[in-house]
Amino acid sequence: MNTRFVEAFLWSARLGSFRAASDRLHITQAAVANRIASLEADIGARLFERDAKELKLTAVGTRLLDYGERLLEIRQQILSLGKRGDEVSGLVRIGAIETVVHTWLIGFLTNLRSTYPGIDVQLTAETPRALHRGLREGTLDIAFQTDLLNDAGIVSMPCLPMEMGWVGPAGGEDTLTAHQLLSKPVLTMSPGSQPHEALKALYREAGMPQGKVHFVNSISALARLVRGGFGHALAPLPPLHEYVARGEVQPVRSDLPVPPMQLAVSYLESGGSDAIRLVAELACRAADQFAGAFDLNAPAGRIS
Repeated sequence: MNTRFVEAFLWSARLGSFRAASDRLHITQAAVANRIASLEADIGARLFERDAKELKLTAVGTRLLDYGERLLEIRQQILSLGKRGDEVSGLVRIGAIETVVHTWLIGFLTNLRSTYPGIDVQLTAETPRALHRGLREGTLDIAFQTDLLNDAGIVSMPCLPMEMGWVGPAGGEDTLTAHQLLSKPVLTMSPGSQPHEALKALYREAGMPQGKVHFVNSISALARLVRGGFGHALAPLPPLHEYVARGEVQPVRSDLPVPPMQLAVSYLESGGSDAIRLVAELACRAADQFAGAFDLNAPAGRIS
C-alpha cells in the first residue's frame, strides 16, 4: 500500500476537502483525488461520501483514520532508524503567537531538545503581523501563526484548527445570546486577528453596530480582565483552559456559532536548512496532535 495515498486521505479527512489537502501537500487537487481513488481501489470500498456541499467519511473511512495515523507514524519511525538526532544541527529562529505559546509549544520544544540536541532554538512570541514581517525580512526561519502565506520563498502548511468561543467571569451566566454579549464591552485579541475578524462578523450577523472592544494580545491579561469584570472575551478556548480549571473564568454558550481559529506553520524555503524543514514539519504534527486530543464536547473544553 502506498503511504502517499494514505497521507492524502488523512489530510482530506482532517481539512474537509481535496482542495485544502492539496494545499497542505503541495500537489494538485486532481492528484489528491487520484491518490484517494487508488486507495479506495486497493481497499475495495469508498472512503468518502461526496456531495456538492461537503466531504463526509463513510464507515470504512472512519475506521481507516486510526489505522492511517498509525501507519504513517510507523513509517516515520522506520525512516528514522538510521539517523541520530545529533546529526541534524543548526540555529532555528522560531516565532509563535500567544495561542501557541499557551498550548502545545512548550511540550513540543522540550521533545525537540531531547530528540535533536544539535538544533538550537531562538524563540520570539509576537502577533501574526509581526511574525509575517519577520519571515519576509528574514529575521525568522519559522512562524507558528494563523495565515497561509503565499510569498515567494515561504512554505505554509495548514494545521488542524483550534476551537474559539466566549468566556466570562466564573460564577456568571453560562448561556447568553449574541445580542446580550455584543451589547456590552467585549475583549478579543489584536486588531486584524482571526478572533477580531470573527467578532466583527458576529456584529454583522446580529445586525448590530460594533460596540466597545478591548484588544488584548496576552492570554493571561485577557483572562485577568475577564475575571475583573471588564467584559466577556471572544478568543481561542484551549489556551484559556488553565484559567477555567482554576475557576477564574468560564466558557459561555451563545446562539450564534463562532468559527474555529485556523493555524499554520510557515517557514523559509530559501534557508535550505534540513533543521528548519524538520522543525516545521514536526511542529505542524504537534499542532495536529494537540487539536486531535482536545475534546470540544467535554466541560470547559478539557483535554481528553
